[in-house]
Amino acid sequence: MRALGMMTLGMALLSSGCSFTTAGGLSECTTSSDCGANSVCTSGFCLPQPAGCDQVVGATSAANPIVLGAALPLTNASGNAEIEQQRFNGLKLALDEVNQAQGVGGRQFVMYVCDTGADTNRAVKQAGWMVNDKGAVALFSAGSAQTLAIHEVTTPKNVLLMSHTATSSAFTTLSDKNGGSVGLVWRTTPSDVLQGRVIANVLQGVTPINDPGVTFTPPAKVGVAYVSDSYGTGLFDAIQNRIPNKDNVAGAQYSRNEAVSGAVSRLVSFKPDMTVLAGFPEDNSRLLLEAIDAKVGTAYGNRWFLTDASKDRTLLTSRKEVETELSGTYGTAPASARPNDSTYKLFADRFITAYSTDPGQYSFTAHAYDAMYLVALGSAYAVGADTNNPQPVTGPRIAEGLTKLTPASGQTATSYPLGSTQFTAAREALRGGAVIDVKGASGELNFNNETGEAPSPYELFKVTGTTFKTVQLIDPPTD
Repeated sequence: MRALGMMTLGMALLSSGCSFTTAGGLSECTTSSDCGANSVCTSGFCLPQPAGCDQVVGATSAANPIVLGAALPLTNASGNAEIEQQRFNGLKLALDEVNQAQGVGGRQFVMYVCDTGADTNRAVKQAGWMVNDKGAVALFSAGSAQTLAIHEVTTPKNVLLMSHTATSSAFTTLSDKNGGSVGLVWRTTPSDVLQGRVIANVLQGVTPINDPGVTFTPPAKVGVAYVSDSYGTGLFDAIQNRIPNKDNVAGAQYSRNEAVSGAVSRLVSFKPDMTVLAGFPEDNSRLLLEAIDAKVGTAYGNRWFLTDASKDRTLLTSRKEVETELSGTYGTAPASARPNDSTYKLFADRFITAYSTDPGQYSFTAHAYDAMYLVALGSAYAVGADTNNPQPVTGPRIAEGLTKLTPASGQTATSYPLGSTQFTAAREALRGGAVIDVKGASGELNFNNETGEAPSPYELFKVTGTTFKTVQLIDPPTD
């Protein structure tokens, strides 16, 4: 009777969905709701949720929310990544505004957030959790290498992947349709092929720098110190391919968060007149300090040039020596800080009010804000016009909706700025099946619906103390 009683109890627990502890110390489960707050149901057992996945933002108490995910390197080897936090703030600001407008189809958005720690393998595991366990229909990802890796998780599951910082040219030809008619990987940033052209033209004097009182002398020899991932290698290739005499360009590569001494040694032997830093702030800070010690700094005839990943005030405040070394240095990034543009100005004002920080001091904050609004509008299209029979919001349906945000050549469409003022009007137009024309805080977003990317002007910025000042906007060459 005792054995039968235990068997009956075990069957009752299983049938009710409750968990019990096995001999191996694991709790069995049917769904994640059977597990504790920090555990998820995986292959029938309660296992710890992935490290770093401890934030949930948005409409956390809403019924039947539209579930999103975000894999962001909010920390790195040096600790807190301030630049990524500010980009995250851009996502959150747009999310809050969309939810205040009642979301789409009567459903609001909730977003699970995972800190990848700038670790691609960790990001892949986290993406799998958000897709498989949390049911996210769209994910946001930062960085080219990380986004390419996550795409291997999201695309086979028909989950939309949107990036606000991935600039690698690899995305242009990415196979991401999974048998459908529209690609599932989109980005609000242009390809680094364009940034490479802009940088090379500036360095060669083809594009003049309009900085009153300053004469820019084109360098004879250009070094490129770059991180050896899809971002750094792609940018180096784009710059090198644009400069006719390849002997006057030398690459100095290093692995992210690892030693930079090899790259510094390469610069020592090459003796550049100017070095482009195509890497991330924590590595660039260390590289600059080692370069100064190795006599490859400004005091020894080498100037520096920054790229989008380095438009981060923490680089300038990391060490006084770094601030001094970079004083007056120029750099480029997809245009974000455009104080004379009304769409950007509204975004910047709301951002400053919410977070007491100037978003123009960090690259891609406006691109993150735009990315969230694009996913929301794609979701509005997915829901459809029939309020009594709303359609399911899925990755492929969101992607199809994104193709309705840029009119075809010769086609006219109503223009809507991305932001709180006209979101509801744009939402209803899309639900009704209309094609609209969106303008983002980051600029015009005229998407190529085959590649999921849009061209963009670039800002030439200048280091002034511990801040960045926009000098001019540059349209990238088309050739």
